[in-house]
Amino acid sequence: MNKEPEVTTGTAHPQPKDFVQDNFFEKGHWWLKIRQVLFNLAFLAVLVVPIVILFNSLSSGRLISSFHYWTWSDGFDLTKYLNSAILLAFVVILVCSLAFLFRNNYREQNVYPKQKTYDAKKLAERKEILDKMYTERFGDLQSRETVRYYAVDGEKNLPDRMIEDLFKENGVEIR
Repeated sequence: MNKEPEVTTGTAHPQPKDFVQDNFFEKGHWWLKIRQVLFNLAFLAVLVVPIVILFNSLSSGRLISSFHYWTWSDGFDLTKYLNSAILLAFVVILVCSLAFLFRNNYREQNVYPKQKTYDAKKLAERKEILDKMYTERFGDLQSRETVRYYAVDGEKNLPDRMIEDLFKENGVEIR
């Protein structure tokens, strides 16, 4: 039942595209996370509160008693007064959104492919650590790349946090 591994000439897998690093999703950076969440909640309130006031005023009775309630004439006078401000806000938001869209597309196509968004020194150290561990467990690089079929023994399976622990022990932990 024990099959001999087939030996072929293997090709390297294509490297993944370098992408943007976002400190919000890394471990730590609590002040950044708190600031951004509060900022988003404040602007969500800026969007939601006027809509709630509008529905509260246009319904047959008060839906939410703690929110402002227009009378018909107050509401229409206010919307007539704010029409130009609403139109201006819509235009500004549209222009800013398009500007950010074009900026991000330009940076993704022209800046990020030419700029490394990771620490190259740490990456090289991590690759060296992994290569050493793979050689100890699974044999040298040449045999690993040329074997077409390889059954891993149960004791050679990698534990869940082994790679993270290896990086931590060698001072190149992933944060």
